[in-house]
Amino acid sequence: MAARTLVDERALVLRAQDGDVAAFEVLVDRHQGRLFRIAYMVLHNRMDAEDVVQEALVSSWKRLHLLEEPSAFRNWVTQIASRAATNVVRKAARRSTEGVDQQALEDAGPESALGGATSRNVGQPERAALAGAQMEALASILQSTEENQRTCWVLCEIDGMSYREIAQMVGVSESTVRGRIARARSQILDRMKDWR
Repeated sequence: MAARTLVDERALVLRAQDGDVAAFEVLVDRHQGRLFRIAYMVLHNRMDAEDVVQEALVSSWKRLHLLEEPSAFRNWVTQIASRAATNVVRKAARRSTEGVDQQALEDAGPESALGGATSRNVGQPERAALAGAQMEALASILQSTEENQRTCWVLCEIDGMSYREIAQMVGVSESTVRGRIARARSQILDRMKDWR
């Protein structure tokens, strides 16, 4: 994030901490799409991802006064959403595991999960279909990876967070994060070899 944007965001957080709802709404607009992409890649269920994001944003509004460093808002709200998504996965694993939510993939489309990265396929149905199939394969592979590896990989590859930021967020060392991401990448590369 650019330095000017960080200063602007810090000012918004300070205003929101003083009870300015409009300032918090600007923060929500800035972050909800990114939070949805993270939650969706972890959960692979559109409704659950939307619920997690809503829960994270409501929770962040209620606990905003506890945020000591306003410039850390981005990581703080991401941590709240990531933990909420991970909790949903844990609860589902205790009950039973479900297959890929095909309807959510179709509704969200590959561009939604990747933040518009496949918009170059507009007007090219065969490329769009291939990209959609690749995203479906990736989502299925991610669902079969260990929860902690999936979370670290999504935060790194989808959200672009550094190893240090991820380590702070999930409460482990940077080397542990590196290892989790490396294992996830290895599994993904191995299982996606037919798509290369």
